[in-house]
Amino acid sequence: MSGRRSIYLTVRLTTEESRRLAEAARQRGYRKIADFVRASLGRGVTQGQLTEEVHSLEKRQAATWAAVRTEIARLQRTEYVIFAMLDNLAKSILTYLPPVSAESKAAAIAHGKAGYERYLKAVGTSLHNDSKTALEGLAGEG
Repeated sequence: MSGRRSIYLTVRLTTEESRRLAEAARQRGYRKIADFVRASLGRGVTQGQLTEEVHSLEKRQAATWAAVRTEIARLQRTEYVIFAMLDNLAKSILTYLPPVSAESKAAAIAHGKAGYERYLKAVGTSLHNDSKTALEGLAGEG
């Protein structure tokens, strides 16, 4: 007998339990019921550790998703404010801007395009990330 098996365990089973245990061991290819029980205990411990690791992973994922949801909600609120400000600005401009006469329409359009180009350049110089590339693409489409 090897030194690793120093503890003996006695379990009392009913006749039916003993029969089911012997049948399960035989079906799984074990010659001795004790070998089947040892293997089952080992699987149980491993499965318990695996279950704990999965639960830990699920908790970390849930925390990450909660943080992502919070950040998305914050960004949505910010976006809503920006669009409300833009809407208010457009209403103000359209309300107080006098209509252009037919004779000066071409000059007004040219003046507007030139002003828009200056505006895009001013915004572009103040950007320090990938938004600048997007703005240059937008300016190229104009």
